[in-house]
Amino acid sequence: SLDSYDPSKAAAILFAILYGMTTLLHIIQMCLTRKWYCWALVMGGLWETTGYILRIISVDNPDSSGYYSPMLTLIVLAPAWIAAFDYMTLGRLINTFLPSKSALGLRARRITLIFVLFDILAFVVQGSGSGFLVSSDGDNFQIGSYILIGGLTLQVIAFGFFTITAVRFDIKYKREFGVEGRERFAALLYCLYVSCLCILVRSLFRIAEFAEDYPGRLSKNEVYFYVLEAVPMLPTLIMFNFWHPGTVLVGAGSSF
Repeated sequence: SLDSYDPSKAAAILFAILYGMTTLLHIIQMCLTRKWYCWALVMGGLWETTGYILRIISVDNPDSSGYYSPMLTLIVLAPAWIAAFDYMTLGRLINTFLPSKSALGLRARRITLIFVLFDILAFVVQGSGSGFLVSSDGDNFQIGSYILIGGLTLQVIAFGFFTITAVRFDIKYKREFGVEGRERFAALLYCLYVSCLCILVRSLFRIAEFAEDYPGRLSKNEVYFYVLEAVPMLPTLIMFNFWHPGTVLVGAGSSF
């Protein structure tokens, strides 16, 4: 087996179903609300769902890299799509609810652009690392681990600045308007905070996993994968089914 343990088929089926259901609902919600920028969240869900479907197939073909390699790549990179959605949502919150349409001295559009470009860089670096990682060559595996750690670290740094920007937006709104009207976006803002925390936990797990000599403790026990990768990423999709941006971000300011 390409895994250092016997993977659970039942767990892979469960998460493929759960990710598939929330993603399908997001596609419907995106079309109904016409918030087309939510395609980034949909992409994250599709990559997660496809990753776990390939994990199911990989369980039955334990020595085939044809399923294992794309499965690993999709699951490792899927959070970058969700992060991009978080960045775009925050920019639209600032543009919709702050008259100045800026935070930290930057216009909302520029904030979105900076974070998304940073996310693309992290995505490309992680994608390059996963390409090395799935190689059977020991040296390439080590190189891939270092590159992936670099990409994940970029993601963690971006989330640090993202959190500061989100807090600044909230403080600035309260300073201008008090708590009046804050209920319009508070739930969505809290969802962004939770999403950020979930992706951060998952990224720190991956950094720790890839930093170990392979196979290390984290990569030899499947429970770590599900508790620190599969479970944390699920709320990042489900939360936005209940508190969808389309119900909060309305009007001209939300449409860039």
